Amino acid sequence: MYHFLILYYAFDLQPLPVFTFANQAGLDMLETTLVALQDISLEKILDENGRKRLCSDFTQIMQQGYAYLPAGICISSMGRPVSYDRAIAWKVLNDEDVIHCIAFMFLNWSFV
Repeated sequence: MYHFLILYYAFDLQPLPVFTFANQAGLDMLETTLVALQDISLEKILDENGRKRLCSDFTQIMQQGYAYLPAGICISSMGRPVSYDRAIAWKVLNDEDVIHCIAFMFLNWSFV
């Protein structure tokens, strides 16, 4: 079964970004609740390749506004691997055109 998913995490000066919102598909993928979402860090769900790719594309996200991330594996809060075909990351600005958060969309994800 494949799913469409959008996750947001706050981009602030915290050492570890914190997820602040996920739609139901995002909560299902991470196997968590909206209340417990803030306890999950990005580093916990992306595998090493995903973290490296995100770090290498971070400048592009900040300058261009978005980046495509290749297929990969992430880990749910219960430790189950989740594969996805592609991810898109983009910056979200507030009313003053200051970055508010980074949004992620994972396409065609499924538990493996």
